[in-house]
This record gives sequence, structure tokens and C-alpha cells, in this order.
Amino acid sequence: MQGNATPLSVAIRRQLVFHDHHTVAEISEAIGHSFPTVKKHLELMRAAGEVNEQGLTPSTGGRPATRYVFNPSAANGLCAYIEQDVIAYRRIDAIGTTLDKGRMAIRHGNHLQTLFDLLASQLASHSIQAITIGVAAAVADGEIIYAPDYPTLSNVALTTLLESTFDVPVVVENDMNAAVYGYGRSVPTYADETIVYVYLGKNGPGSGILLNGRLIRGKTNFTGEISFLPFYAHHTFYDRIRNHQRGTSLTDQACDALARLVTTFTATLNPHTIVFSDIDVTEEDIRRVRKRSERYIAATHLPDLTRGLWEEHYFQGLITFCVETLLETI
Repeated sequence: MQGNATPLSVAIRRQLVFHDHHTVAEISEAIGHSFPTVKKHLELMRAAGEVNEQGLTPSTGGRPATRYVFNPSAANGLCAYIEQDVIAYRRIDAIGTTLDKGRMAIRHGNHLQTLFDLLASQLASHSIQAITIGVAAAVADGEIIYAPDYPTLSNVALTTLLESTFDVPVVVENDMNAAVYGYGRSVPTYADETIVYVYLGKNGPGSGILLNGRLIRGKTNFTGEISFLPFYAHHTFYDRIRNHQRGTSLTDQACDALARLVTTFTATLNPHTIVFSDIDVTEEDIRRVRKRSERYIAATHLPDLTRGLWEEHYFQGLITFCVETLLETI
């Protein structure tokens, strides 16, 4: 790791990569530093190969301004998510462009060892400055605190373990937090929107929440564990959807469970949008869920219901976390 990050350099990097500000004047105004200070720092970053000049902005009557862009080759990152039978990964550059991708089958049911094998292989072959890992489990500060279907990962302080082993900054995140964060980055939304992302999952359902644009993890990082919702006298939400087969229409039982879920989120968070995974539901399913929801709450309060590209949004969240880490540490 280069370790050249300062608060000013990180602020400039974020403006270049995330906010489409590319001139000294634009960056200076956005971060509240003087024009000469930002100009001097950009020149230092350019000399270090971190920033490139990309011509001049079109003239509006005055002197054209130099346009700066962040150098994609300044660093590489690795993003991976763990599923029941596979780890999918993408290697990215410093602005999040995918350079390579692949999948590794889980070996002997041991998710932790398979993850170690994958990271060791990638780091041996490539220069990687940050890693993000997604997992269908409750995660608190890099420790996996609830993972009933992943026994080799359960109660493992995964961030600490991986950083001490590979000497690279690591972010470990719940799958639904990554997916809703990626959706917020991928789809045009307002900064203050509230969005819920729902995935029925292979090992049980979960959800991720952006509340007024901010990722919500909750008191014990247990936000979104919707399996436990007691919607019925003797059954939970999970009990009612557990037999849903992907690729088939929702049963009436599953449709009612999702309608109750929509109603619960509507009455508590009043979100702008609830996103369902494209793996789980069809457009017709969404129409039925909306109609059923209207039995429980007035239609005027219901959010937009839509389908999301599950794997792409999941990866986009992991990629964004990874780029953020790169910009803060390289």
C-alpha cells in the first residue's frame, strides 16, 4: 500500500471519481478549499501519476480550464461475494471498471478456506490494494455474527483475519447492504430517497435499506433480517416463502407474505421504492403483490415496486465500497 492519503487528497479523489468534478474551480467550490491550494495539490498528484490531464474544457468566453481525471491504473481492487456453492469475483481498477472476473466453486463445503485460496491466488498474480467481500450473513464491523448456513464463517472476525494475512485493507459487508448501495449508485435516484431491496435468497430472505440516502445497519447490524418477521399466528415471513421455487410464479401464500412485507415497510419507513430481485419475481408477480398490498394499506401510500438486477447491483455495491477504500488508502 502506498499510504499517501491525506484528507485533502481523498476529498479531491472523491470529486474526480464520484462527483464528475474535473476542474480546479469545480473541485475547489465543492470541497471548500482555495483555488491555489487545490491547484497545487492536483499538480502534485499529477506528478505522482495519480491524476492525468485530459485537455481543456470548452470555452464559455473566458480562458478554458484544464480538465483533470483520476488515473484508473493508480490501483487495483478485488470484489467477491460468497454464496452457498460458489464465490464470484471481479478485479477492478481504481475507478471501478472490471478488468477480470470469474467464479470458484466452494471446496469441501469450506467457505473460509475457499475464500483464502481465491485471495491467495489473485494476490499472487496481481497487484491489489483493497478487497471487498459480500456474504449472506449478518456482519458487524467486519465480524460475521450470524451465518447459520456458513459454519466455517460464523463468528469469524473476517476483516481482521484477512488484513492480518494479506496486508491489504478489507471491507466485509452483508449482501443486502451491498445490493441496495449498488442500486442507489446504478439507478438515477434523489440523494434523500428511501429504498428497500428485497432478496428471497437461497438460504433465506433478507433486505437492505437506504434511509434518506443513508445505508442503515441498525443497533447490532441486524437490520434487514426479515426472515424473523411474525406476520402470522404461528408462522414467520420465512415460513411462508420458503417453498417458493425460482422461475415459477408466486403462490398465493408467497404473494400474501410479500404484500404484508410491503405493507410493513410502507407503514414504518414509507419508502420511495421497494426493489425485488429479478431472480425471485416476475413483472406479473410484482403486479399481484401490489394489488394484494392494497388490501392492507391505501394505495396512495405504497412505494414504487420494481425488479432489480440482483448480481449487477450486488457487485456494484461491492465495487463502490472497494473504490471508496482505494481512494482513502492508496
